[in-house]
Amino acid sequence: MKKIEMFIDENLNEFNDLTCSEVIEYDVNDFDNEIVGYLFKNYRFDYKDICVYLVKDENEIWVENMNS
Repeated sequence: MKKIEMFIDENLNEFNDLTCSEVIEYDVNDFDNEIVGYLFKNYRFDYKDICVYLVKDENEIWVENMNS
């Protein structure tokens, strides 16, 4: 999904600095409906070793470095 790729690319330096088990948490309202809808259907999106996923119980989108 192009919008999530753009989000990751724009923040890649910060996301690459995440350590093992460290996540950045965002409120779902910080994202456009297309991204939230995609994650609701597919749960997660992986790109450049960064995983963006929906945590429904928290109403948040979390970002994690899968390469750390």
